[in-house]
Amino acid sequence: MRSPVSRGSTSGGPNDGGRGASPYELASDAASRLGIAVGAEELATLASDLDLGDGEMAAVAATFSYLAEKRRLASIETLLRLSRLPRREPKTFEGFDFSRIQGRDAAALGKLPSLADLYAHRNVAFVGPGGIGKTHLAQAYGRECCMRGLKTYYIKATELRDRFQKAVQRGNTSRVVSSLVKPSCLIVDEVGRCVYDRPCTDLFFDVVDRRYEKEGPNAMVLTSNIAPSGWDEFFTGDDTLLCALDRLFDKASVFVMRGPSYRGRGLDTYSVEAVPQAVKVRGIQPEGM
Repeated sequence: MRSPVSRGSTSGGPNDGGRGASPYELASDAASRLGIAVGAEELATLASDLDLGDGEMAAVAATFSYLAEKRRLASIETLLRLSRLPRREPKTFEGFDFSRIQGRDAAALGKLPSLADLYAHRNVAFVGPGGIGKTHLAQAYGRECCMRGLKTYYIKATELRDRFQKAVQRGNTSRVVSSLVKPSCLIVDEVGRCVYDRPCTDLFFDVVDRRYEKEGPNAMVLTSNIAPSGWDEFFTGDDTLLCALDRLFDKASVFVMRGPSYRGRGLDTYSVEAVPQAVKVRGIQPEGM
């Protein structure tokens, strides 16, 4: 299981990835990761004015790198907290047993950690029976997005319906829809567990349409026990509105998963039997005595 702290900086420090660079260039690069725009020439001038040698500048670069990494980890923690992904037992790609997945397209599932679909503006759907690992993969996808500094939001289909219903009642549908368009990765778990009425269906496809036009890394990740061809049963509307489902899967990777359930792997079942036992009751004499 991987935590944000266990994942090292990808930007390197003064002693790696920057071999051959001057201490001023290293310090400038580290400062840029802190959002500070200061060039190597400016730092060299400053070092000259303050009579700083290479050792002092290397220390400055190391300090900048440390602070940049600390900021990165803090940002990841914030993204994870706001994502609503489970924190106590987080689902990761490392924690998924890919060896159980076989078949012609098994390799495609193994490429999910690259987030290629997200950067290609392709939605992702995991379809299959309960306990096969759909939610695990969806949550792992969202967690990987957070690790890369991308906003993620996880919500179950029933929770989303309830949120839409409250938005209609309170008259703040625009704000709710906008909040669901902002994340780079929007995960809707267990599609098909409930039926959306017409107002909720309108809002759902409003989210789909606006995300379809969204720029930058962007994907919806969905899970369901039902094939997408049957999803029209869970949305209320005319044929024109339900055609919006086509937009949801216009560019998408749909993983149809089959196999035995993962659930119960840690379950130990013991077979025991109670044996009858003779009990002596004091004060009662057997008949005939």
